[in-house]
Amino acid sequence: MADASSSSVPHACPVGMLSDNFKLGNADLEALYASARNKYPVTYLPDIDFWAVTRFEDVKAILKDTERFSCAIAMDPLVPFSDEMVQCLRDGGFAGKSNLVANADAESHDRVRRHAQSGFVPKRMAELEPRIRTLVDATIDAFIDRKSVDLVAEMLYELPAQVLFMLLGIPEAEVSNVKRWADNRLLLIFGKLTKEKQLEAAHELVDYWQYCVRHVESKKASPGADLPSDMLAARNGDDSILTMMDITLTVFGLLLAGHETTSNMSANAVLALLENEGSWQQLQQNPAHIPNAVEELIRYRPSVVAWRRKTLEAVDIAGVPIPQDSRLLLFLAAANRDGKKFDDAEILDLTRKNARAHISFGFGAHFCLGAPLARLELQIILERLTRRIPDMRLQTPQDFSFIKTVQFRGPTALHVEW
Repeated sequence: MADASSSSVPHACPVGMLSDNFKLGNADLEALYASARNKYPVTYLPDIDFWAVTRFEDVKAILKDTERFSCAIAMDPLVPFSDEMVQCLRDGGFAGKSNLVANADAESHDRVRRHAQSGFVPKRMAELEPRIRTLVDATIDAFIDRKSVDLVAEMLYELPAQVLFMLLGIPEAEVSNVKRWADNRLLLIFGKLTKEKQLEAAHELVDYWQYCVRHVESKKASPGADLPSDMLAARNGDDSILTMMDITLTVFGLLLAGHETTSNMSANAVLALLENEGSWQQLQQNPAHIPNAVEELIRYRPSVVAWRRKTLEAVDIAGVPIPQDSRLLLFLAAANRDGKKFDDAEILDLTRKNARAHISFGFGAHFCLGAPLARLELQIILERLTRRIPDMRLQTPQDFSFIKTVQFRGPTALHVEW
């Protein structure tokens, strides 16, 4: 595989596991990132036909440069859809290509984002904050007397979806359905499913899309205090401002990006704190450190480990020539551990002064729209858990498995006790 000193492609590369990173434990994965940054900063992954980029300076420059690097492939499936699956989606009236989150053209993205941003302004966050605190405390109430719990199953899997439902005006009774649909979509786009599994997921994806269509139509008939209703009011029947498809696509995109990433980030954060001796107690004793700790945890172990771009022309990255129309996998998680940007980058430092300089939310025009909500949720979760369960610890022994996608990471279970 190519590195900065050679454009040749050996048959075996020490960092080839970047294309199957979900199979690795955290320590192994983070060692792999370090090896890639130091020896193979730009690496070809032949099994998925992507070039992996792992250094902070390179990743940030690519995210910023929309003239030479396109985001058009950001939501393309890692494994091409089978003909049978495409027909299933077509028969189900599926039209769910993102117009906002990752891969829209500039005009569509900017137009829709201006209106969708109203859901994440400080005023809306201030309105949501007490409701999120109430929800977090009620969730903790349900298990605190048991002295042990799988924190993913009992709290972190569904809670971010419940918060997002407040924003999007979706009935709480739909949480389990939407989470199932979102899980299927995540694996379908970012995983390596067989044709049989693809087809199963396609039926779920059609159900997911049709639900979003019905939800937006219901808000048109009966508006509420939520983002779809706000966007419909801004549209006011004028397709030149927003179309019904724009609004439906926004709901469709946010129902995945708005909670799957936060579920996984919350689990990653709690795991990192409990793995690093004294960190949980540091936040319990100094809650004023929590806002900065949130940034450091997002840097240290993000849920979105990589994002995609495509070269619009032949380019040179870290001394490696990359042809036009090549697909890039930008490893945000590796870049966040770059010692040239962060001192003692492999160490979890909850008081790190430049923790917010991470690129876990991306950079530039496609910076994560929901970052304010993700930060707020994680801050409240850590505040309430460290205050109410100050002696929380990991159950041992415990083996961790991770969601089976190349680009996202989070433990599928997190057993704790106190």
